[in-house]
Amino acid sequence: MKKFAIILSLLLTACASAPKATHIDMPGADLSTSVSVTDLRPASEKENKIFSLLISSDGYGIYRKGDNTLDPPITQLFRRSSYERLGMNDDASSSITIHHLVVYLNAKSQLRRGAMFAALGGPIGAAIGAGTSKPITTGISQSVIGRDAFEKSQDNEYERAFFTEAENPQRASVFVIYIDATIRGKRVSVKSMSMASAPEGKNAYSIAVQSAIDYYLSQYTASEQTEQAGRR
Repeated sequence: MKKFAIILSLLLTACASAPKATHIDMPGADLSTSVSVTDLRPASEKENKIFSLLISSDGYGIYRKGDNTLDPPITQLFRRSSYERLGMNDDASSSITIHHLVVYLNAKSQLRRGAMFAALGGPIGAAIGAGTSKPITTGISQSVIGRDAFEKSQDNEYERAFFTEAENPQRASVFVIYIDATIRGKRVSVKSMSMASAPEGKNAYSIAVQSAIDYYLSQYTASEQTEQAGRR
């Protein structure tokens, strides 16, 4: 029953017209405000979206999480993390350009399973259906991606939240986050997938966002080090 309640909560949060923002604590003074950020994201990436409420649709159970679902906004989190991890300053060479920074929630499999059992046995059946899933042990899938494939998927945007059997064998609900940004003239694009459930007292959404940002910065640093080694 508890698992079904979590799934239902995810659905209600995604459907709400003015969802309560998830707060992420940022202790200490934010010195990153001096860093110039150019946000080139399509307007749609900043908005909430339910791709389909029709259970037979490929877009069912997939949602885009808008900027208003995080406090502070995801762009501010990205700027501060970049500033602190990369030792940025306020000169022009330390500017940030964000091409894509978007979060999707894919709860399709668990919602379909709950809906099927609900149809068979009402709320009790739904709870039983949710309870039949195995304990979630899937970790995080992260990778550097090509920009062309991401941008070409605009027509069926919900497909960006799809996962493979290898990435998520238990078909658990996941956050899928894309970051495509240029820092100090270097552009890096990554995809990060993280569980939509977390231990008690933890927030899965905030964990997913911070993990995605940390992964982006690790790949940016690795790319920068490789270029420096090549110039020696």
